[in-house]
Amino acid sequence: MLIAPIPANEAERLESLQHYFLLDTAPEAEYDRVSHIASQLCQTPIAMVSLLDRDRQWVKSYYGLAVDSIPREISLCAHTVAGGKFLVVEDTHQDDRFWDNPAVTGPPNIIFYAGVPLLSSEGLPIGSICVIDHYPRQLASSQQMALQALASQVMLLMELRRTNYQLSQARSEAEELARQKSQLLATLSHEIRTPLHALEGYTQLMVDEQPRPDQQKSIQRLQTTSRTLVNLVNNILDYSKLQAGKLALEAIPFSVHELVQQAVDIQAWRAQQKDLRLVTQIDAQLPTRLQGDATRVFQVLLNLISNALKFTQVGEVRIAVDVLAKNAQEVTFRIAVIDTGIGIPQASLSLLFNEYAQVSASTTRLYGGTGLGLAISRQLLELMGSKLEVQSQEGQGSEFSFSLSLPVLDEVPREMEGGISWATGVILAVDDNPLNTKLLEHFINRQKGVVATFNSPLEALQSASHTPYRAMLLDLHMPEMNGYELARQLQTVQPGVPLIALSADDSVETLDRVKETGFHSFLRKPFLPHDLLRILTELA
Repeated sequence: MLIAPIPANEAERLESLQHYFLLDTAPEAEYDRVSHIASQLCQTPIAMVSLLDRDRQWVKSYYGLAVDSIPREISLCAHTVAGGKFLVVEDTHQDDRFWDNPAVTGPPNIIFYAGVPLLSSEGLPIGSICVIDHYPRQLASSQQMALQALASQVMLLMELRRTNYQLSQARSEAEELARQKSQLLATLSHEIRTPLHALEGYTQLMVDEQPRPDQQKSIQRLQTTSRTLVNLVNNILDYSKLQAGKLALEAIPFSVHELVQQAVDIQAWRAQQKDLRLVTQIDAQLPTRLQGDATRVFQVLLNLISNALKFTQVGEVRIAVDVLAKNAQEVTFRIAVIDTGIGIPQASLSLLFNEYAQVSASTTRLYGGTGLGLAISRQLLELMGSKLEVQSQEGQGSEFSFSLSLPVLDEVPREMEGGISWATGVILAVDDNPLNTKLLEHFINRQKGVVATFNSPLEALQSASHTPYRAMLLDLHMPEMNGYELARQLQTVQPGVPLIALSADDSVETLDRVKETGFHSFLRKPFLPHDLLRILTELA
């Protein structure tokens, strides 16, 4: 018996074989069908599709012979692979290579053998398709051509498998990369927004404590700077989320009147510095309460007002809200921010929403900014089913506008106008950072509310076991017990009490987990007093 020689390129051949990820896989109908067709075409009782591994002929599919593998030293397919071409042995008894082979002298009694090598995409023989008979015989040329065609079909199946595997691997790697990016965004949101929350909160605290006249200008400047920084960070983080498809919209009750006033209040100091008028004009037909993503509408409005103030040196910036259509269930309204600023050249309008370039290189030097504000606003509005429109003439100002259709909610009861009735109970606030609980206490007390603050989740849980609360504000990231677990235990202790999640991380994953845990609302840090007031008003 002559053992098939090892090919000179054996290492490369074995590596090519491994790239198909087919060895030791379960039977597959497509390969079984090929073996059956080969047997029928060549009129042989046995047919196989095999791969030649380091020390075995592994059988992927067979017809007429149930076998998993054959030792390489007695494998006739090993000779097909070593030769790299069609091998036909009409009578093994008359062939010096095979007459005493155990597979010839004993079962399965191979007398006739014909094998076609399976050539990988690199042109290396990695296996064979063969037909076997127990008697000497020949194959017609048409049968040889058919067997070669079947070998090509097998390789197509194998190439398809390899491509699918590579696509699966690429998809898994992409999903892992997306997961890592999402985790990085969540970490960045938490690490950046947490200190900004302290900066914004304590600046507001200083404003509320009525500083001396000589301090007011400096504190107002500090507040304007901190809020500008917050808005800038929100734009950058939200842009990253939009690019990653990780930004989710929420649907909460809110008032357009209040959003406009809050945006004007935030930007009033900048308008005063430039001696500009900041004017609002709101259609009387606009309903008091709508449902939508108040945070994103506010962000777009703030971006547009900030942009208008930046490019206006004389005159005014006007915020106009007009009702376009209205019924009992829904209202369509248009918000426009109109300025008397420098305007935009017609040739530059195409660059306006490009997040990578401002209208001109001198814009950044003269007016500052990243150029992200309008790009972010456009993408946020598209997410809400709207579009940012612009009309501008160089030297005569600009008008940026967008329209939204939102559900109308019942009017706020008159007894709740101008604030919240706090007479019904105490609010629980839990945050491991004492600075944050101090801010919460300050904001709630200014609204004549009563709050019990805790820096330990365990102490808060103990308190809830004997003290009833009307609502609970819980930070999500705490060392002793995270906000999710605390929420679950508090729901057991005081079922039905509204829970509000506080976090600097507003990723889709976090918002989904917040909802699954049973929180009623989510408040993103850093938040302004009116954000907290709005959420608590809904619980009143």
